Amino acid sequence: MDENENSKASGSEDEPLVPDIIDDEFYKQLVNRVPEITKTLRQKDSQSSADNIQKLYICCNRYRINYNLERVKCQDLEEKIDGLNGRLHEAQELNELNQATITELKRVIVWAETCGICFRGLCDLLHNLFRHKSALNDKIECRFINFQETIWRQKDAAHLREQAAQEELTRLKETTEQLQESLKTLSDTRAALRQKRDETKIREKLETEIRDLTKRLQIQRSYTTDLEIANKTMEEKNKGLIKSLDETSGETYQHKKRIDVLTKDLELLQGEELKYREQIATFKQQNEKLTKMKVRQNLQILSLKTNMEHLNTVYNGVCNKLAKITVDYEYALQERDKYKMDLNQKKNLLKVREEEIVKCKHENSKLSKLQDNASRKHTALDKSKKEFEQQNLRLKTQLSTQDKEIEATRRVLQQLERNNYQLTNERDNLKRDLLLQHKCNEESQKAVNEAHYEIRSLKDTQLLQERKYSRLLDEVMQLNAAKAKKSEETQNLFDKIDSLQSEIQIHKSYELELKRTISDIENHCAKLQTQHNTLASDNHALQRNIQALSEEKTKLKTCLENLQNTNESLKAKLKHRDSETSKLQVQIDKMEKERRLLKTELRGAKLSEQHIKEEFLEKIKENDNYAKMQQQDLKTVDRLKRESDALVNEKNFVHSELSKREENCNQLNVKIKNLQKSHDQLQNEVVYYQDEMNLMRTEIKNLITERDVLRKDREVAADLRQEVLQMHRLLNQERIKARAFQEEMLTPMNVHRWRSLKGKDPEKSDLIQQIQSLRKQLLSRNIAALRQNTALRESQTLYDALKEFMSKLPSIKIKEELNRVKAALSRKDRKLKSLMAEINAKRVEEKSKDQEIEGLKINLTKLKQQLLEERKCNERQALMQVQVECLSAPPQLETHLTNNEALKNRTMI
Repeated sequence: MDENENSKASGSEDEPLVPDIIDDEFYKQLVNRVPEITKTLRQKDSQSSADNIQKLYICCNRYRINYNLERVKCQDLEEKIDGLNGRLHEAQELNELNQATITELKRVIVWAETCGICFRGLCDLLHNLFRHKSALNDKIECRFINFQETIWRQKDAAHLREQAAQEELTRLKETTEQLQESLKTLSDTRAALRQKRDETKIREKLETEIRDLTKRLQIQRSYTTDLEIANKTMEEKNKGLIKSLDETSGETYQHKKRIDVLTKDLELLQGEELKYREQIATFKQQNEKLTKMKVRQNLQILSLKTNMEHLNTVYNGVCNKLAKITVDYEYALQERDKYKMDLNQKKNLLKVREEEIVKCKHENSKLSKLQDNASRKHTALDKSKKEFEQQNLRLKTQLSTQDKEIEATRRVLQQLERNNYQLTNERDNLKRDLLLQHKCNEESQKAVNEAHYEIRSLKDTQLLQERKYSRLLDEVMQLNAAKAKKSEETQNLFDKIDSLQSEIQIHKSYELELKRTISDIENHCAKLQTQHNTLASDNHALQRNIQALSEEKTKLKTCLENLQNTNESLKAKLKHRDSETSKLQVQIDKMEKERRLLKTELRGAKLSEQHIKEEFLEKIKENDNYAKMQQQDLKTVDRLKRESDALVNEKNFVHSELSKREENCNQLNVKIKNLQKSHDQLQNEVVYYQDEMNLMRTEIKNLITERDVLRKDREVAADLRQEVLQMHRLLNQERIKARAFQEEMLTPMNVHRWRSLKGKDPEKSDLIQQIQSLRKQLLSRNIAALRQNTALRESQTLYDALKEFMSKLPSIKIKEELNRVKAALSRKDRKLKSLMAEINAKRVEEKSKDQEIEGLKINLTKLKQQLLEERKCNERQALMQVQVECLSAPPQLETHLTNNEALKNRTMI
């Protein structure tokens, strides 16, 4: 049977008790097995275990309901997350639209910049052309002036220099040809100018577009002002967040380290849990074996008790019979004395009746033989008593060994109690640490809740800012992937937490089983102590009875020796009295009547002897039965020895396991000390990092003040830039005016001469007028171009300032870090909530266990009282039985005495 059970246990160890995924079918199977298990346990009179199974069934149902509710909540949360993801997709689409508009604006700005560059190139070319034209005009004017001066001189000098004039005319023709060529070039320039007019139209279009762009820029400026206002508000809020983050960063760092330490502890605990599971399996097998051994021992103890009771009853019956025999023997001695007196009185009658005396001698010889047989039987009884004494000594030695074993078990129990006390102290210390951690966690939760409220208030602003960024798509994809991973990790963590809870419950059930086994062992020890006390009292009583019997035996031996001496003396007297028998023949007739009476008395004595023989036969049978019982007792003693050896081996095994457990406890204490040291080191590091954080906070405050000062300087610089631009405009206008005045000074306009020239060279005058108009247009265009350049520079400065401002704004990495911190905080919140729930459940279980322990203690005290009362009642009943048996003996003696007195009276008659 044990081998089959071990094989079953090994098969159950190879196969997992619980599958990795608990299905509804598995749960239904377990639920259907619960009533069968409870029935079997109640049939085995283990109602406490059946009640515990029902409690476990109720707890499982509750946990199942809570699990379903949490699953529904998770589904709701997933739906909410899907809605939020849809919102994020909408925000992504809006961001894409914004990005498209921004790219279009950028393209327009680039095109405007390229157009401006082309416009600048054209302006430079025009400036160069006008410079060349001005130089040519200066040359032409100088030549015309020289020509006019020569003409006036020739008119004044008469026609003497006509030849020189003709030469000069030839030269002038050449110059005119050159001028015609120059006019051709000018016509080409006119065509170019027409093209330029077309370009002016294009420029006007561009100006309109630039105006639109300026309007858009103004809108953007207003938008940037709004953004600056929002950024200021954000900066103020960010300051608060920075403070809260500074406050929470240290705590988060501590929590991270604690979480790392807890993860390491969890790994260690998982390894230890695997070891403990193996130990639990071994302990379960051992407990099953111990329960079987206990049942066997209890049955053997009950059988021994019954045998001892039977032996006690038999021994009491034997004692009573021996008392009866001794009384009968004394009565027979008294009768013999009386017969001797009668024989002395009736010597004369005996001489007459020799034949009858010879017969009486034969009868006396038979009686002597019977006495020898009785003495032999007494010697056999002495031997059997000695054997009983040896057996009692053996039993005493066995009881002493059992006492030693009980003392060893008591010591083991004391050690276990000490270990339990140490474990309770460690549990109290851990509870205190947990309370401190709960306080820290509550404080951190408060800070985290405040941060959550602030973060919720900032979420709207962050959404507005997130719409403006161009890289949200990649981030959202990454976040979705990270969320999926985190959800998987959270599910894995929840599964691990459930497995840990189940393992903790298994450990608790195992602890309860150990406590029950300890209580059963204590009860068994108490029972053994009571049995030992009863056996010791019985042994003392048996020793006293044996001593009394030995004294009675010595007395009987002395009496028998005296009787033998008397018989020898009587034989001698009979030899002497044979001679006197002849004298007593006369008296034979008188004694015949007496002889008849003696015959009747002898018949009564024979009857009594027959009764004595029957009693001796019964005693022989009883002795045979006692011998058989002794053999059975020897067999049972051998079995008990074997079982005691097995128990000793099991005790040694338990001692070895307890030593291993103590070593494990010592190792755990060393680990706890190391963890405390690491905790102290971490606290010191946290203090050091807090000091560094305070220094960083002061540095951040200084940087913030510097930033505010720089912003103010930047605003002042913007005002100064505007003033500088205005001054540049004025300078450019004055420079243009100065150039115009210089050109007018270099080429003075003589109205009278031009009037004269209109009549002579109308084409030249038209060209000069066109040149003047073109100069005016160029001046106006230059002024407009300068204004546009200033506007573009201002827009570039604003663009650069916006770039710097956007670069200073929190980047995507900071957002990712914030999201990571948020996710970490949410994880920690979940973990803290789960840990708080586990701690509360453990507290409730500990309270329930304490209550159960108190109830069990009360029940133990009650049972002890009941056992003491039952012992007292049993002792009283035993005393009453002994008294009743003692009282039942004297009436028999009185009946014998009355019968003997009646016989004596008859003989006297």
